[in-house]
Amino acid sequence: MNTQIRAIFAALLATAVSTPIMADSDDVDISALKAQIETLQERVAALEARDTFTSFMPNFAERFHVMHRAGEAGDWAVASHELEEMKRMSVLSTSIDAKKGKLLTGMMGPSFGVLEDAIEHGDFQKFENALTQTVSTCNACHEATGSAFVEVTVNARDSMSLRHPHRLMPRSTEDGHHHGKPAAMGDMMGSGTMEQPAHEHN
Repeated sequence: MNTQIRAIFAALLATAVSTPIMADSDDVDISALKAQIETLQERVAALEARDTFTSFMPNFAERFHVMHRAGEAGDWAVASHELEEMKRMSVLSTSIDAKKGKLLTGMMGPSFGVLEDAIEHGDFQKFENALTQTVSTCNACHEATGSAFVEVTVNARDSMSLRHPHRLMPRSTEDGHHHGKPAAMGDMMGSGTMEQPAHEHN
């Protein structure tokens, strides 16, 4: 996405520079346009510097740990919600870093499927096995990107962030729970419908 924005700016700039200057007013307009493009390019560069995989992964990991805790509590509604957020974020990761994002979505796909099956059936043993498989996948991905020292574990009981608190209780996913998201994002995830969640989730 950022690459496309940069390409558009570059095309606008090239057009502005190549446009014949017929009058002083045209010269002023082109100068103003160039200044605006340069400002926008600086803003895009600042956003790209802020949104990196280094800042993205803690948010992704937090969803994983909340899902883990929810499954332990038998709160399959919250576990399902967090899994859907992980899937959504994996798609968005390609706009942050196309290469790493593609690797993430490719490697996590099978784990997402196993987790989803366990959560939908409320099968705690399958869920535990799926968590172990997912952690192995995460660590393999870290190794592939040269970050093997960043090791994920399911035993980090005291490491869940307090910025995303949940009240967990035994609940199933069969109570009409849906994942509200923009229609365009629904298309990316394979669903073109937009539905409101059946419960509030902070």
